[in-house]
Amino acid sequence: PGCPWTARTGTRAAMKVTVKWGKQKFDNVEIDVSAKPTKFKEQLFQLTGVPVDRQKIMGVKGGQLKDDADWDVVGIKPGQNLMLMGTADKLVEPPKEPTKFVEDMPEVADVADMQLPAGLRNLGNTCYLNSSLQVMRSVPEFNLGLQRFVSPQDASEPGAALALAVREVLSDMERSTAAREVTPIKFVATFRRLFPRFAEQAENGGFAQQDAEECWSQILSSLSSRMRVTDGDRSNTDAPTLPSEGQLRDNFGDVLFGVQLTSTLKCAEAPDEPAQTSTDALRRLSCHIAPGCAHLYNAIELSLEESVEKNSPSLGRTAVYKKTSRIARLPPYLAVQFVRFAWRADSQKRCKVLKEVSFPDMLDLRNLLDPALKRRVEEHWKQLEAEAVAGSPAAAPAAAPP
Repeated sequence: PGCPWTARTGTRAAMKVTVKWGKQKFDNVEIDVSAKPTKFKEQLFQLTGVPVDRQKIMGVKGGQLKDDADWDVVGIKPGQNLMLMGTADKLVEPPKEPTKFVEDMPEVADVADMQLPAGLRNLGNTCYLNSSLQVMRSVPEFNLGLQRFVSPQDASEPGAALALAVREVLSDMERSTAAREVTPIKFVATFRRLFPRFAEQAENGGFAQQDAEECWSQILSSLSSRMRVTDGDRSNTDAPTLPSEGQLRDNFGDVLFGVQLTSTLKCAEAPDEPAQTSTDALRRLSCHIAPGCAHLYNAIELSLEESVEKNSPSLGRTAVYKKTSRIARLPPYLAVQFVRFAWRADSQKRCKVLKEVSFPDMLDLRNLLDPALKRRVEEHWKQLEAEAVAGSPAAAPAAAPP
């Protein structure tokens, strides 16, 4: 009554069964009844990814199929339904130390053990605002400039009011930890009052989602109108003053985030036309994510080359120019915006680009600098290398023998 035998050879034949695993069902799975059940489990591993040692096969006599079971004893039959239990995911090893939960920690232990920065509560689609504040909090010169900021008599002026509001919420974050998030009710209310477009209502009655880059630029522009580096007591920020030449000024945003570019315009339709040079100043690099762009360096490199249309004096009409830019000044903090929204001609809609872009821990932009800055950077780099070699143990003179 057990497994079938072939009449001609007297050997046991293979049979087909149905295996159900979770929501999946595998029909006509062949069992070699002349082999041990472990071979059948190896077949299931190929189908499901569930390791053999974690498989539980139910539906046979005795309940669970053992590795050394006899197919005759378990009474397997053609077309029989079996159930596989087990997960294909790799089991997570338990932590070496027990996990500490904030709810289980005493009040005193919160500050001692939770040294992570404080978070900000989302007050209705304010993630764009919270992320901007967290970035600003990570810039020491930003916090120092706010601490030294002297409020004018008219504290309701947008630039001054925002500076005071940012200083207050960042101070709250400094006094808090990851165990106690900060609820920026006052700051959010002030921000939406000063900039009503960020108080736009969604169809469901709540506040609409906003763009983090637009929020960042709005805050930075507003603060820069009031926080300036002075030649006297330098009361607003401890950042170095910019040189007088160039397009950048001595305000807070330009000192910390200002990028200066030297650009060359060359007419693609008139090679003999003299190239035009210009200087541009901005506080971020905008990188459009093009096909094949998978790294931050490539995104920045592509953003420095573009085609523009302008009037050509030699042709007397509008012509295509190639604009090539190089970085003439790198700021202490380089802000890079990934432009993830692009217009699709086929759907006539503005769509989001979901492509992943990787970035390194250290970004080397020497090949994207203009000749003057590149020369200065290479000289400084050689000096650092020489100092490192001079200070290494191998370069130190050997001690005299006793």
